[in-house]
This record gives sequence, structure tokens and C-alpha cells, in this order.
Amino acid sequence: MGCSRQLLVDGLFFPFKTPLCSLYDDQIEKKLRFHPEDVFNHPAVRGKKIGLWIDLTKTDRYYFVKEVESHGCVYRKMPLAGHGSSPTQDETQRFVKLVHGFTKEHPGEIVAVHCTHGFNRTGFLIAAYMVVVKDWSVDLAILTFAKERPCGIYKQDYLGDLFERYGDPDDCLEVRCFPFLVSYTPFVLPTSSGAIAGANNADSEKPKGKQFMDGLVRGVTLVTDPLKKKMLQGKIKELCGSKRDGFPGLQPVSLERSPQRPYMVSWKADGMRYMVYICDKDEIYAFDRDNEVFLIQGLTFPHRKHPRHIVNTLVDSEMIIDHVKDEHGNMVDLPRLLIYDIVHFEDIHVGKENFDIRFMCIRRELIEPRNEAIKAGRIRKDREPMSVRVKDFWEMEALPKLFEPKFTKNVGHEIDGLILQPVDAPYTTGRSDIVLKWKPPSHNSIDFKVVKEGELPQHIGYLYVQHANEPMATMKATKKLLPYDNKIIECTFENGQWVFMRERTDKSLPNSLKTAHAVYNSMINPIDKNMLIE
Repeated sequence: MGCSRQLLVDGLFFPFKTPLCSLYDDQIEKKLRFHPEDVFNHPAVRGKKIGLWIDLTKTDRYYFVKEVESHGCVYRKMPLAGHGSSPTQDETQRFVKLVHGFTKEHPGEIVAVHCTHGFNRTGFLIAAYMVVVKDWSVDLAILTFAKERPCGIYKQDYLGDLFERYGDPDDCLEVRCFPFLVSYTPFVLPTSSGAIAGANNADSEKPKGKQFMDGLVRGVTLVTDPLKKKMLQGKIKELCGSKRDGFPGLQPVSLERSPQRPYMVSWKADGMRYMVYICDKDEIYAFDRDNEVFLIQGLTFPHRKHPRHIVNTLVDSEMIIDHVKDEHGNMVDLPRLLIYDIVHFEDIHVGKENFDIRFMCIRRELIEPRNEAIKAGRIRKDREPMSVRVKDFWEMEALPKLFEPKFTKNVGHEIDGLILQPVDAPYTTGRSDIVLKWKPPSHNSIDFKVVKEGELPQHIGYLYVQHANEPMATMKATKKLLPYDNKIIECTFENGQWVFMRERTDKSLPNSLKTAHAVYNSMINPIDKNMLIE
């Protein structure tokens, strides 16, 4: 990742290699790290303002746009094919038009340009601009770029194309210098297995080709780019303040005794859990319990105060499929995202606040601006992949009403219990012994990994919890259970034996031993509805 020196080309252009955000620091030697912040602090631009940043790469996996825009700099993405060919006539014209228009409106400001290495595509476009706008000769433009960005353009076909377009092909310069690209390469990614250097074994065992909500929701796709995925996983880990790899969300525990602190209560939906990171417009990502990453397309979160999209915001939520009547009175399935907690809102770590503050933030900053935009016609609900709502919580005095038909029949999805959220506690990562979940005895369950052994008619299903070498329990492996061998299944305990409920397609690991013991204790010493209300 070594880099040749960089100076300004004609006092206007600052060419450089692709910087990497700090999430890659653990894979890069300290002296070779190069962050977006380093571009703005570079000696060549000191005392000047970088007003326009042009990214010529085809991917957005290297750094976050906000790292550029936070400096008051305009970011523009101009993905070029690169490698196989020089920029096309159309691509070159778009670059020249963009820069020329910018310099007219912002004289004296710097234009920062990068491709992967900052030599060929970057040099070609800068040289073309100097010829077209500044009326330089093509050889002067090429040599000036090489002087300020040694070794300059080092692909002979790029030089040939420049002379073909703007000079005499017979006068074409020859490449005389090659940068030391072995040490320069911004990032080396093994392509045979798709694994990332430094990734743990658990990551490499993650399921491939997972579907968001088992494919029931349109417009949501799996992020398959390993670098992009790792960068996003690192981002939400950072926002949560988690020290462990894997899904960083809070995990409630089963209610075993009467809570002794102020709580609010909500229903527990039988849906799928996702943390959602609102990076920017058209960059909204969902993370499931396996920490798999999905891109949600077509969803909008307008800012309450400013005419822009919300950025850098992390919420906790669950996805459900509501069965509702459409405008013609027909029953239809409506995907709905229920947001029930928030970790980070833009530059504010709201997760450290009490729950009542976090709950107000969800309503005021996320839901109400969306509702206003819908009313004004700026958001078309019918064009979005899902509805978005805040999941309501109430004071504990309202708990009995959650069991009444007036409530349960008006909820368009299955309810399988309650969630008790402490009012006076911050959001924490991992297992929380104070955020409680209650299920009726008939719904209490444990997620096991089932391993089938034996032959018909004496199949036995061995039920394993996480990191266990021995099964916690066994169950009869009926024909219904056979397709789930070595998969994660949800089981309940009835009449002294374990009973299969469903496959957990959203999880690749079973419950931990501690969680399983807590749930089992609630099964054999159940707290029923009447006890809970009392």
C-alpha cells in the first residue's frame, strides 16, 4: 500500500489512491494506512479547500461517503470500467463537464480524484481536461501529471488513446516508469473461496444465498461483496460499542420472576429480528441474527429539519407480515418493519439514553417525517418494499389490555408473548438480564441444532445447544423432522417431551446453554397470564 508522493496538478487536481476507512485497520500495517481524513490533511492541499471529490471506482466498499461530505466537500461517483480499457468519449466528456462547471462556481477550490491506484484512469481524465479546457498539448498534460504523480500513466494503451483523440498518434509517448504495485495494491481479496483475510471461522461457515424474510419481501437483496459486507458489519459493531464479532443486537432473557423496576410493555410478534442501518439515501441495510447483510431498496427516511435523507442511523426492529384488508376489502399480505429501539441517530449516540428518550427519538425523527412526506406525496407507499411503523410500548398498567380480543384481533400478525423493556436503562449489546420476554407456556421454546442418528423405525433427534459436545436432550425423529437434520429448529416442551415447532431459517446457531437453561426453567416453572397480570 506504499504510495508515491502527490502534488497538485496545475493547482487544481489532487490525484490519489483509494483510501480505506478505519474498519480495515486491523488488516493493514499502521504506517501504510490511508484514510479519507488523510486526503484532507495532506500537505499538498493544506491551506486550501477540497470542494469536489470524484470517485472513479466501481464499488462503494472502501469507505463511507459521509467521511467525505463531513468536510463540506461534494462527493460524486463516476464508476469507470477501468483495467481493460481507457475512459470512453462519453465518460471523458462527463468528467470534463462536471469539473469545468464546478470550477466556475467554486474558483480556487481543489478537485480530488481517485481510481483504485490513482494513476491510469485518474491520469487519463485529468490530462484530457487539461487539453480540452486549458488548451494544453497532450504530451504536456501527460508529463505534468507524471511529474506531480510519479510515475503517471503507466499503461501504454491509455497513452495511445490520449494521442489518438487529442494529438498525433505518431508522437505518442512511451511508458518509461512503473509504480511498485506489489506493495501498492489497496486491498488483496482471495477470490477462490470468497473469504476475507482475518475473518473468523464462523464467518466462513455462514449460509450462502440467504433470503430476507425467506423471500417474502420484494426489493431486498443479499450483500454478497465480502468487503462491503465486512465494512457494514464493522460499522454497526462500532455504533453499538460491541467488543465481540457477530450480531451486536441486544438479546432479552426469559421472565422468571416478577420485575422489580419500572418497565414498559409491548407485544412480542412472531416475526424475524433485524437491525437496520440507515447509511444514506439508497443505502439502507438490514442485519439478521446471523449478521448477514441485506440491501433494502426503495425505502426512504427523510430528515425532519433539512431537505435531505437521514444518515448514519442504527435501529433495532422486527419484520412481520400483516394480514390486512386492501382498499377493495380483500385480505392481502403487507410486509411491515416495526422499529422498537434505536442505538444511533446520525451523530448522536442515543443508545446511552433511557428508553423513553429513545422511544421519542424513533417517533419524532424517523416515523413522523415519513408520515408527513407520505401525506405530501413525496413518498409513495405503494412503491416501497415495506411499511414502516414504530412498535408501541405502554406503561405496565396497560398489560391486561394486551390479552383482550379488542387488541389481539386488531393486530394483523401472530402474537407469541410480551416484551418488558426497562425505562431507566440504556441499550446494551448481547444478552441483557433486564430486558425480559414472556411467552405463554404453550409458546415457550428453545432453538436447538438437531442431529439425526439411527435408522428407521428408531430415528432419534439429538438436540444440541451452542458450543456443546453433548446433546442437551433428545426427541423422536419422525418423518416430519427428517428434512431438518443438522439445521436449527424451534422446539417446545409438552407432556414431558420435546416437540418440533418450525425451522429457524433466520439463525445458523442454536441458543446458548445459559439461555436454554433459563427458558427450560420457565417451561417447568411457568408464569401464566394470570400470574403476570397480578
